[in-house]
Amino acid sequence: MTQTATVIKVHGPGLCEVRVRRSTSCGDLCVTCSKLCETPDIDVLATVTLKVSPGDYVLIESSRTLLLAALVYLAPILLFFIGWLIHPLAAGVGILLGAAVVIFMNRFLQERGGVTAKVVSIMQKPERSGE
Repeated sequence: MTQTATVIKVHGPGLCEVRVRRSTSCGDLCVTCSKLCETPDIDVLATVTLKVSPGDYVLIESSRTLLLAALVYLAPILLFFIGWLIHPLAAGVGILLGAAVVIFMNRFLQERGGVTAKVVSIMQKPERSGE
């Protein structure tokens, strides 16, 4: 998955901190959306082989993002329905087991360095219409 980000800080050769704008349910069309949602930005450490400086707009790539999102949303729901098929009371156990799987995977990934991002290229400042 690729996203645009802004370089916040360079931590030395090969590592920088970037700020990524989280996606909303309306995508990038917040001006036309009637919901007044605010999404906080996320600061992420990224590996970099290019010469970047604070304020640069970059394209970052993270390979595990979609897999982790699928795990967080699908594991509890899937285990809930499997539990429901066994017995209605087992549905509650299934959703708790799904939440435990998500917590375990989060700890497992944090011990292994978390989700990593890589700066792929430096971009021009994006044009925002309606802001």
